Amino acid sequence: MTDHPTKTSRPRALSGMRPTGKLHLGNYVGALQNWVKLQNTHDCFFFVADWHALTTDYDNTSQLADNTLEVVLDFLAAGLDPERCAIFVQSHVREHAELHLLFSMITPLGWLERVPSFKEQQQQMPNKDLHMYGFLGYPLLQTADILLYRPDFVPVGEDQSAHIELTREVARRFNQFYKLNDKPVFPEPQTLLTPSPKLLGTDKRKMSKSYGNSILLSDEAAAVEQKIKNSVTDRPKLTDRGSPDRCPVGNLHQIFSDKERLSHITQGCTQATITCVECKALAVESVNAHLAPIRERRHALAQNPGKVRQTIQHGAQKAIAAAEETMSAVRDAIGLLRLGAVAELAAREEATAAIKVPEAITSVKNEDERWEMRTSEWLERINRTYPLKKDRPRTFITRRGRKVGLYAAAEENETWKFLLEDRPINVLVLLAQDKDRNLRDYVLPPKILQEHWKKLARNGDGVEIVLKRGPNGISLQTGEGELAIEQYAGDYSALQ
Repeated sequence: MTDHPTKTSRPRALSGMRPTGKLHLGNYVGALQNWVKLQNTHDCFFFVADWHALTTDYDNTSQLADNTLEVVLDFLAAGLDPERCAIFVQSHVREHAELHLLFSMITPLGWLERVPSFKEQQQQMPNKDLHMYGFLGYPLLQTADILLYRPDFVPVGEDQSAHIELTREVARRFNQFYKLNDKPVFPEPQTLLTPSPKLLGTDKRKMSKSYGNSILLSDEAAAVEQKIKNSVTDRPKLTDRGSPDRCPVGNLHQIFSDKERLSHITQGCTQATITCVECKALAVESVNAHLAPIRERRHALAQNPGKVRQTIQHGAQKAIAAAEETMSAVRDAIGLLRLGAVAELAAREEATAAIKVPEAITSVKNEDERWEMRTSEWLERINRTYPLKKDRPRTFITRRGRKVGLYAAAEENETWKFLLEDRPINVLVLLAQDKDRNLRDYVLPPKILQEHWKKLARNGDGVEIVLKRGPNGISLQTGEGELAIEQYAGDYSALQ
């Protein structure tokens, strides 16, 4: 396995969902709720698989873009944090398509035809013409989605285990044909089975929007109440003894009610001492209590579409960096002519090329002049896309009215020291000049400043920020330890 500069010390996990529109409770308990937990322990990449939607709905894409945004809204409302995971859209990372194409050259057709979902979906959708390569090859596209980020784990339900096994087989086959410096390019990711309790729809079938039996994460409290009240139950007559395991309402209690309430309705249902009306009313309380903060976050996000798109852009930047790292190894292992010769990539590299500070800076004593020499080219490049208006020395204003502090420092003993004014700012840009006079920019967003500003060391009337180079990259020193900031290098989303 090759080294991965973009990887953190945490194990990497990746998963995605198709953009079918607003997500329901089945999506939440089956995957999304677990993703929210994983972002605290893993280096996570979560994406909306919009190209996968075309494998069955290629003939109707009128709602594809809107549905993609709805899924991202639900991701964020449920608790995914773009500061702790990458949230992106599949089609925004073209490397998915490139790797899929290369895998299609070495994957036997028989491997794709034996994937269980290939025949199952054809049977489930008899009126849909699925005799398309895209439909046959979607498990291979899914393989490319996964291996592109070389994750350690893929969190899935049991029904997806066959797809992960195909992924492992393709990784082995590629590694047999191609190696990079005698090392395999792809690890074989492990399946991380999601602890997903069974969730029935309101009609006792599997919860699905196509069945019209789902409760959406975005449903208002009244809509949730109505759907639960109209749910079928396991007791045709009130004198019948039922089982919460077979009842949609009992199922909701098992997932969303506390132990005391669950014990109460379980005893009442199995002994026929509680009415279904009472059981449903208690389920409404439990579900709405869980969904209330999700709805609140979703409403706030829906009023700020710029933030949602900023999240997608930020996620795409992180995903592209990781994906291009993999594709560089893939191209070299196969023996393709390096893409550096292609004009498009040259332009892409130019946009992210290192800024070199003029050599004359070594003879400049005035601090303001040194700051000007370090920042002028960076400001010129940034202003092409993210115009910044000067407010006061070392402070700028974005188009959205955010105050940006811009500071620069030179490396000394693998350390950078910045002395800031102790004034309110929304975004902090730190330009770190290395020993070769190259600048690297770290754009710290509002959330980071809000959480850590008071923890930074004070030096007289100013704030002292110290960056240190370590084995996992450059980190910021706070009163509580080190803060990893590599993910903010070259990330300009906060400057919008």
